[in-house]
Amino acid sequence: MNDFNVYLKERAKLVEKNLTKYIGKIKNSPKILTDSMAYSLQAGGKRVRPILLMATAEAFGKKPADVMPAACAVEMLHTYSLIHDDLPCMDNDNLRRGKPTNHKVFGDDLALLAGDALLTYVFEVFAQNGKVKSIGAENTLNALLNFANCAGASGMVGGQTADVYAEGMGAADAASTRAEKLKKTSKPLADKTLHYFMLPSSVKETTPETILNYIHANKTGALIRGSVESGALLAGVKGKDLTLIKKYANCIGLVFQIVDDILDVTSTAQQLGKSNSDKENGKLTFVSLYGLEGSRKHAQLLIANAQKALDGLKTAKKKNLWPLYEMAEFFKTRTY
Repeated sequence: MNDFNVYLKERAKLVEKNLTKYIGKIKNSPKILTDSMAYSLQAGGKRVRPILLMATAEAFGKKPADVMPAACAVEMLHTYSLIHDDLPCMDNDNLRRGKPTNHKVFGDDLALLAGDALLTYVFEVFAQNGKVKSIGAENTLNALLNFANCAGASGMVGGQTADVYAEGMGAADAASTRAEKLKKTSKPLADKTLHYFMLPSSVKETTPETILNYIHANKTGALIRGSVESGALLAGVKGKDLTLIKKYANCIGLVFQIVDDILDVTSTAQQLGKSNSDKENGKLTFVSLYGLEGSRKHAQLLIANAQKALDGLKTAKKKNLWPLYEMAEFFKTRTY
């Protein structure tokens, strides 16, 4: 019988070993910059994104070592996003993974630069997967193009933007959003609609539900989706199986954020290893819209859809799929 907790710990150690190696390869950089990068990168965490990438690639016949550059790049991008998300101009958090946030240790300016440096290094490291014979340049390029899209304006950064300007929508007293406050103080933005601040033109309605779905699908979901899809694309997956693995990724990405919303109101900062800032900042969350029970039911439905997508895969090695099934359940039941 497979032990998923053992699997997670072993893969996390493998990722951490290689992250240390990649940070050590950086040359011609002020040591304080690499120290700041390493401080957040090596602060622990579950490493679920790189593990998802490796697990997906393995499901289609590759080995963890075959996709290690991309797996480490994924974790670097996630870490940069956390450094920036914690800054005073964003969520202004003091605690991350049970430790003081990067800007509390190194200052706002260096934390910003460390995040920038990690983001840039992501693409240098990811591109190295093209030199791995079993993956090749074409699969690496396809995966990198897709991952960059998930991470940028059409994905994570777009979702984060909407989250910033929706701040206040989840407050019990219906506090005005940051977007509304900005409109009152900036003449060039005074006549802009809330849609301008929070949603792409492809989303027609500006309602709390559409805003929340956009934020969750992109701010958190896009990077989880990008991790799974990168593993599949590096392995050369195409056609219906690629469609199904994308459906799986979409479902578990949304589950992860729903559970995050639940934990933010049911756990202490000490249990989470980070600040409970969503309620304090009036963030729009699943719990603020649908309540705890409604959020849990929605997560359960998404898990069922994710597992159904895995059931339909034709070219995957069935014996290697178990970590993906287990990860879906882990996302639903995690307590930190």
